[in-house]
Amino acid sequence: MITAPFNFVPLNDKVFFPPWADDVSHDIPFEDGESGVVDIEITAKSPIFIRDSVDETRFCNHNGEYYIPSTSVKGMVRNVLEIMSFSKLRDEQFTDNTYAIRDLSSSKNFYMKQMQKDTFCGWLKKDGDNYIIEDCGIPLRIHHKQIDYAFNINFASKFHKTGFEKTSEYKYNLIGGLPRKITVSKPYKSTTNPKYDTRLFCKYEKNGDEGILVLTGQPTARKDNGKMGDGKGFEFVFLEPKGELKLDKKVFDNFKFAYFDERDTQPLESPDWKFWKKKLYNGKKIPVFFQKSGKTVLHFGLSYLYKLPYNHSIKDGISKIHQDSRLDLAQTIFGFIDTKEKKSLKGRVDFSHFKAIKNIEVLPARTEILGTPRASYYPIYVKQYVKQRGEFFTTFMDSDFKIAGRKRYPIHNTNKVQKTEDTGNDNVGTTFRPLKEGVVFKGKLRYHNLKKVELGAILSALTFHNTPNTYHNIGLAKSLGYGKIDIKIDGIKNIEEYLKEFEISVALQILDWKDSNQVKELLSMAVEQNNSGNSKLKYMKLEQFAKSKTEANKDYLRPYSELQNIKTININSLVSDSDLKELKEKHKAYEEQQQKLLEEKQQKEKMANDIKNIEKELEKLPKEVNIQIVENFISKYPDYEKLDEIKTKLQNIKDNLAQDKHNEVNSKFDNALKVLQSKKGNQKQYKKELDKFLKKWSAEKNNKKSPYILELIKELK
Repeated sequence: MITAPFNFVPLNDKVFFPPWADDVSHDIPFEDGESGVVDIEITAKSPIFIRDSVDETRFCNHNGEYYIPSTSVKGMVRNVLEIMSFSKLRDEQFTDNTYAIRDLSSSKNFYMKQMQKDTFCGWLKKDGDNYIIEDCGIPLRIHHKQIDYAFNINFASKFHKTGFEKTSEYKYNLIGGLPRKITVSKPYKSTTNPKYDTRLFCKYEKNGDEGILVLTGQPTARKDNGKMGDGKGFEFVFLEPKGELKLDKKVFDNFKFAYFDERDTQPLESPDWKFWKKKLYNGKKIPVFFQKSGKTVLHFGLSYLYKLPYNHSIKDGISKIHQDSRLDLAQTIFGFIDTKEKKSLKGRVDFSHFKAIKNIEVLPARTEILGTPRASYYPIYVKQYVKQRGEFFTTFMDSDFKIAGRKRYPIHNTNKVQKTEDTGNDNVGTTFRPLKEGVVFKGKLRYHNLKKVELGAILSALTFHNTPNTYHNIGLAKSLGYGKIDIKIDGIKNIEEYLKEFEISVALQILDWKDSNQVKELLSMAVEQNNSGNSKLKYMKLEQFAKSKTEANKDYLRPYSELQNIKTININSLVSDSDLKELKEKHKAYEEQQQKLLEEKQQKEKMANDIKNIEKELEKLPKEVNIQIVENFISKYPDYEKLDEIKTKLQNIKDNLAQDKHNEVNSKFDNALKVLQSKKGNQKQYKKELDKFLKKWSAEKNNKKSPYILELIKELK
């Protein structure tokens, strides 16, 4: 059974685009624009902690006065507003990585099926800004005891008990460093299972073929009980390289991400990569394993069963509508900075810091483990479908995968907080001193030139559309129940008017807004629920993460409202039946308008493409220009603003072609006349050739050689 202290609001397939977004200005106010101040009071309903920038164990403070930073409140409100207003999931809100997986749970899963294909070995080296792999072909396996024979050391026995270091660096230290050459026998296949075991083995042989001994990490102790899965007992031998393969930059970047390159937070950078990359960047070659297609390296790693990159990155699982360049409501209100397009908009709302004013009590320090599953854990982070093709899970391998949605931490139904289990590893704990529940903070929201619908959106985000008994959460350790807060606002009369204006405006584009899964899941996570069974707000134990992906225990994290004992919360709609009838008619008109705009957009794009092609056509040499294509364009777009320019260019091309044709005709005439005159010595033959000449050339129109023709006609008579 999969449980988690978080869940997801499904990602919206539609986006609300404010029609007035392009008219937003700080200098020119809207006719219906409003400016003002909202007083906000925040009461902590559970212990709360916001990290201080100087002392990370203390609550955020200035000269001993505790406060919640404005950025924390703004981020909290914006996150809810983006969900409520069907805004985009922007690029800056997620890291577009391609995750990797190493899943040994079943020989039938997609990972093991891929890794059962030919895996090669070689040496990775740096060549300027590029990376190259020297291809050494299929690696040979050599038993630990054979290493003992080769170097007269006690290598094999080091891995028969627990407590050893698991890294390849530890192993290399045992054999006296690297690289170590070794002479081995000719390769041979397994004698115990030759039908299915395609691996190549070798033994130490004093006068055998020379290779390089390659050692990889040792995950578990060796049992030597003669059974499958009794621990790693073989290392590898790389023979002479057979050629070189150039790495694509994306392949190398995927490799670095899989090994947590330069990570100083959990999960930390892989010790093996840390060991090898120093050598690689210092000009040394390092051993790798890889799969390829022809001369293209598909992926590679530092061990034989390395971390396999998925086929798709996170962005591939997000609907294309979220890449639309139009501004959504959150961008319109809070502003944005687009470094790619070099565009920006200043926000029209400003939150103050929220100062603690009463019931301030600092609790004793506590240390908790605040880890979370990586986004590569597909039973949780990928939207799951029951498939009819034998595989239950949808993963980043599937072209039709979708991300689970926007991550949220559901509200705990108590003011008490949970404790995490002691792992005995002090390096993974976070120490902090929270403030006790009951502490009250006060601050302000200042807004400038907001339309009624925009202020309604903010009020809807602050109050969950005026839904009773709802709470926000903020700060550190939300997974354990910290940071549960109640918000009260003052300074707005007739809040329902603003909320209704927001609801109607969004529903004009998204008719099923109030009944959408996005709104239902958000509200269901914002109230206290009877969390038990698979709705228990608690991380699974480590062994359960692997177990949940096995054939016998396949499970995934279901939407929050579908979990046990969870009551679905619906929004308190402010739209009446008469409003709804009118709204449906307006929505129909809106859809028709959008279809018309789409057609106009497509027509403009088609015209722009046609213009681009015509400009390319007119850049060709005159004889290569397809005049019919240009004339068709002139006929199709008679109102094009630069049509006269195109007509002039076309006429010049026609004139040049006509002149070229005329010059060609004259040249042929002159040549034919020279041939004719060379026949004058034989009068009879000359008369015969002259007759042929006149029949051909007197028929030529606009022939500037006509005076010569008349003279020749006289001769013929």
